[in-house]
Parts: sequence; C-alpha cells; structure tokens
Amino acid sequence: MSVSGSLSTMALPELLQWLQMSQKTGTLIFERRGVVKKVFVENGLIISASSNDPREYLGQILICFGSLDEEGLEEAFKLQKEKNKLLGKILVENFSLTEEVVLKSIRIKIEETIYNIFLWDTGKFVYTEGITGLMQHNRLETAIQIDQVLFEGARRVDEWREFRKEFPRDDMIFAYKGGKREIKDFGKDPIVSKIYEQIDGKKSIQRILLDTHAPEYRGYEAFGKLYWGEYIQAVGEVEREPEKKIQDFQAELKKAADLYRSKKLADAYSILENFVASKPTDEEGQTLFAVVRESYLKYLYELCPPNSIPVLTMDFSDLNEEIFSSKEGYLASRINGEWDVKSLIMISPLGEMESLRILQRLVDGGMVKLHEAKKRSS
Repeated sequence: MSVSGSLSTMALPELLQWLQMSQKTGTLIFERRGVVKKVFVENGLIISASSNDPREYLGQILICFGSLDEEGLEEAFKLQKEKNKLLGKILVENFSLTEEVVLKSIRIKIEETIYNIFLWDTGKFVYTEGITGLMQHNRLETAIQIDQVLFEGARRVDEWREFRKEFPRDDMIFAYKGGKREIKDFGKDPIVSKIYEQIDGKKSIQRILLDTHAPEYRGYEAFGKLYWGEYIQAVGEVEREPEKKIQDFQAELKKAADLYRSKKLADAYSILENFVASKPTDEEGQTLFAVVRESYLKYLYELCPPNSIPVLTMDFSDLNEEIFSSKEGYLASRINGEWDVKSLIMISPLGEMESLRILQRLVDGGMVKLHEAKKRSS
C-alpha cells in the first residue's frame, strides 16, 4: 500500500495520527526544494529518521553541542574513509567521545529532523509499507511516541510564528542590550550560550546560526530567549537583493530549459531554484531542476576539484567588505590554506551545492585561488 500527496492538503499531524491509530509499519518520505527526509515507523512508533539537509547531520549536531569542533570533524571524516568504519565508532575510538554522547546526539539529530517538518509550509509526501533503507545503527533504542511528537511539534509551530513576527528575516543583526552580562538560567542551554557569545553588532542571524552549527528551530528559539529576556536588541539588517517574484511560470520554465541547452547552468539553476520554491508541486519544474542540478554540480566540481586547496588572496579582515552574504562570509572564514574543497564541504552546514557555488563566486571574484593538493612523500 502506498499513499502520497501534498502537505497543503494533508497536514503532518493528520499523517502522524493516521500512522499511530493504524499502528503502521512503513516509511514516510517528505520532499521540499531538494530536501528529502525519511521517517521510519514501526507499529505506530517512530524508530528513526534521516535527512539530506546538512544542518541535520550527526557531525553538525556534535559541533553545535560542543562535543566536537570543525577540525575534529574533518579529521574524523578522514579516518572514517581510511578505516571504513561508522562515524560513531570513529568518534568513540579516536576522539574520546563516549557511546552515551554519540547515542544522545543521534537522538537529537533524529528529533530535529522530524520536528523541522512541522515548520514546512509546502512539500510532498509518500508513504510506503515496510521499512526500507534503515541501517541498524541508526535505529533508536527507545522509540518515540507519536503523541509526544504531535505535542512538541504544535509547541514549536506556535513559537516559530511568534519568532517570525519579531525576526521576519535571517539578515537581522543584534547587539548586546545594556552590555554583555551573565545570562543566568539561559546559560544552561549550550545553544543559547554559544549564540550569545557570537553577538557582535555585525553578524546576521544567518551567519551566527552557521558559525554555531545550530539547527534552524533551536537557533531561533535561542535568539527568542535572548531577545525577550532583554539580553540582545536588533540594531539593523544586512542589505540584500530583493526577491524576484515570478509572473509567468511557464515562461520562466521555458527560459530555464533554453539556458540549460545553451550550457548556461548557473543561470538555469538560479531560475529553477526560485521556480520550485514558488511552485513546489510542479512536476515538470521539479524534473528539470533535478537534471540541471546534477549537470551544474558536475560542472562546479570541474572548476573546484575536490582535492584542490582554496587559499585567500587577501587578509580576511579586508575580505569582509567584499563579501556579499553571510553564507559567503562563513565559508571564506573557514578557508585556512590547509583544508581542501572536499573537507570544506564536509564540515560546512551549507551543503555540497551551496558550498561549491560560493567557492566558485569567490574564485571568480579573485578573492580565492585554488592550489593543487600537495603530494605525500612515500
């Protein structure tokens, strides 16, 4: 048995209640703007979840909660490739992390993957009977009750709406209100503490979330606590280009197809990225977007080979004035002349495509040069 539809016609709470009441065992797949999430259910209980959103990877959760730093994650990925072992085992055997810490991080990762779907305003879903593609090490030792998920999901939706009234955009900038001071009970939350330390009157919300590797909701929740606790205040916004509104969807789709045939992949991708965000249920647009994305990714890797080493051509403090977005600033700040392209992508919460697009823009702008990887001496 298979059930499919749109979240605009069958909301997530309805889906979950159906799975619970029917005591289903199966796989629920969600897709929106290229992000794919899977929720695995057994006898009406959630036993695992996965996501291709880089912000919800295990490594990002470990960094966010202070169990690992970016350098450690990069080294762990190298050891994982060399030893062909699970990342969790590598962390326990080589980085002094306990199994308890790893298992707790896996549970947080799974919970954030599920709860974030409650914040989706659009998206598609497919439910199929049976559990497919779930590795035993990703299965929770204690399943999650769907009633618990529904309660927490509803709470997050209510708070998210309140946050968005105050913080409608990710480019808002905050400074300490009345100077930096002790944040009392809020300091017990590691995400609140990390975000508070990043406040400087210059960085946007988006840049701070990237620097702290915080999951989207948990990051906004932390900003909300600090703002309503009167520890921080809004002092401005980062300038950005106005969003383009699509007037004629078919004309945009045809334009993207023509650009793709002309090998103008960057332009085609940008149009389609905006298209699928505006019209997520359009099958033709989704199909063309997937084709263009695959070709564009291959092209970007030709320009920025995985083993090449990015090097800044100027001092980072001078570079800041030429950075056009928080995402570019984040990636540029991680270029240290030692990490290759592959390593930068692995430690970044931006993901493969976004990291490569930014890197290409920095190279084209003359701010970064790519050097060949040094050959190891035998």
